[in-house]
Amino acid sequence: MSNGQYGRFGALIGVAYVSGTHCRFLIYSTKNAEVLAYHELKLRQIVHQAGWLEYDPAEIWKLMQECIETAYKNLVILEINPQDIIAVGIVNQRGTSVLWNKNTGQPLYNAIGWSDSRSTSILKTLLHNVRHNVDYVRYRSGLPLSSCFSALKIRWLADHVPSVKSAIQEDNCLFGTLDSWLLWNLTGGVENGVHSTDVTNAHYTSLMNLSTEQWDSKLCQFFRLPMNILPRIRSNSEIFGYVLEGPLLGIPISGVMGEQPACLLGQLCVKAGQNVCTLDDSCFVLLNTAKEKLDSANGLITGIAHKLGAKVATNYTLEGAISNSGSTINWLREKLRINTEINSNDNVVESLNTFIGENSMISSSCSSSMLNAECGLAAKRSEITFVPAFHGLYAPYWRHDARGILLGLTSQTTSENITQAAYEATGFQIYEVLQAFRKDTPNWGRSCMQPVLTFGGDCAENSHLVQFIADIVGHMLERPQTTSPAGLGAMIAAGITMDVVSLQYAAKMYAPPTDVFSPTTTQNRRELLYKRWSYAVKKCLHWNNYETYEADVELFAQRELDPNFSVRRSIPGSLFLTTSFALLLLANYLKNNPLN
Repeated sequence: MSNGQYGRFGALIGVAYVSGTHCRFLIYSTKNAEVLAYHELKLRQIVHQAGWLEYDPAEIWKLMQECIETAYKNLVILEINPQDIIAVGIVNQRGTSVLWNKNTGQPLYNAIGWSDSRSTSILKTLLHNVRHNVDYVRYRSGLPLSSCFSALKIRWLADHVPSVKSAIQEDNCLFGTLDSWLLWNLTGGVENGVHSTDVTNAHYTSLMNLSTEQWDSKLCQFFRLPMNILPRIRSNSEIFGYVLEGPLLGIPISGVMGEQPACLLGQLCVKAGQNVCTLDDSCFVLLNTAKEKLDSANGLITGIAHKLGAKVATNYTLEGAISNSGSTINWLREKLRINTEINSNDNVVESLNTFIGENSMISSSCSSSMLNAECGLAAKRSEITFVPAFHGLYAPYWRHDARGILLGLTSQTTSENITQAAYEATGFQIYEVLQAFRKDTPNWGRSCMQPVLTFGGDCAENSHLVQFIADIVGHMLERPQTTSPAGLGAMIAAGITMDVVSLQYAAKMYAPPTDVFSPTTTQNRRELLYKRWSYAVKKCLHWNNYETYEADVELFAQRELDPNFSVRRSIPGSLFLTTSFALLLLANYLKNNPLN
């Protein structure tokens, strides 16, 4: 695509990337998608209470500046001409929300992370008002009602932070996800900052109309939020503004994307039926539906894959969001002090391997009555089911009131069994999303729905875990050896704007070597374990049902006092009333007509 005016790597594009754990700046060659230089710094996560997650926006901006400067210097050290950098892209974790004062440029509060659940009380009130219809706004936004989207985070800030309330009243408040915050600062901040976002990030606020791709006044009214604080919505590929400080001075910002849609694009899943799973602290599974916008009836998000130009047609997705995956393992390690490292813990490896390879045929033939007697470790671990619904369940349930549950504990249960069950939980949740994909696409033929799941993310680097998940979901998994798929997706979006990249060129030139993992266990084995998982999920969905508690206590007391109570109670009510009424009539008749 290069016209020869650049160095041996062609035109270069920098990508500012803020994930849930790191700030990164990567410099790509548009010639072959090689990362020539990069720098990353770890983000400080702020947790005041259980279920809360915050970041310091000023610190994020400072870290990003350092990443840009260091990556730029590294490029110079490598004797690559930094003048070949023609554009910058931005990619970020969706849903993380920032409010700041447009006159001072100072954040009004910490950024609230996408998985933060502090707004659950507001969600409960809304659900009560709409008769617990979690899909009340889905026909406009494509999203269920949930605390993970930005709207309820803004509402919480407006209700609980005085500086936010006053800034909104004085028309001094600006809202944005992290892409907007970086864009505003890169383009001059208070002096000349551009207040914009892209369609993929705007969609995740729950305030954008999915049909018009603009802010929806009725959605804003429903959440009681002013529209004047919202950024301008634009496509993924266009000039958003120009960098006005630092080593990238004057370079256009030509692409912005949310992290998961960027992963879909970066993994080159650009055709209908292709899907991608990104496994980090959380987990997201996206199905590309191309230009077909499908309304999910099975708990999935109808989202946007990309819009690569202001006048280009939008491509859509179905998406399953899973709140706890890698974070579950972190919880076991940090809170319960369990050694969860697969590669360094032989017992865990052995436990995982009972699901695959030659042992899978043995374990699949074991009935529940034979488990402990004949199946050894496979049996002991298979009796443990862990549903990590620490702050509710997302797709496909969207139940904020669900809580985690661990079933099947015995005196023989070990830490390795629990670790294995935690890994299993991620696989089962991915399996549920894949099943929902099939249900939402009943008219798609086999040729449309790809039988391969493209896998990526930090946790996907462990081959034992990827093989384990392949066995649970029963899908072939492909793991492209792509450095930062989300960063590559943002680079492609920015390169399309600058006319140095096309989707056709990317598909040919950017496809990396790929590792393939095929399922090795049997369908019967998967179905057996999934039934146990499904049973555990039902338990955690109804763990807090105290509505019948008083009646149950009274019933137990009556059973204690009257041994025949259960027998009498078993008589159908209609039969009891009918016979009682008949006996009363008979008694009255006999009273008036005594027998001789």
